[in-house]
Amino acid sequence: MGVHQKIYTLSDGQKVNIHEIMAKTGIKESAARHRLSQGRDVTKILATKGTHKDYGYGRRRVLKKPSEEVKINNQTQQKLESHIKKTKPFYADPLFRLALMKISSKAK
Repeated sequence: MGVHQKIYTLSDGQKVNIHEIMAKTGIKESAARHRLSQGRDVTKILATKGTHKDYGYGRRRVLKKPSEEVKINNQTQQKLESHIKKTKPFYADPLFRLALMKISSKAK
């Protein structure tokens, strides 16, 4: 006896089951079930394995905005930063500043 397989109707009217999605996309059964639980959009369901693009599958996924430079309100800190940038030009390099922040956070 065979096992009953549920038939899902996608947004374009196409009828598929889990095993057909697995064969077309190369994903596992759990991934196919997860995609179907998130919606019925054909482009999302039938996207090949490893391609999430910008839409994603999670309901809580939010695209992060690029971080902006922190603005310094204190005048003394602004003066100190401008002095450091004038006397130590390598300090303006964002990767160098990142390394310094990581070092200072580990020291605490």
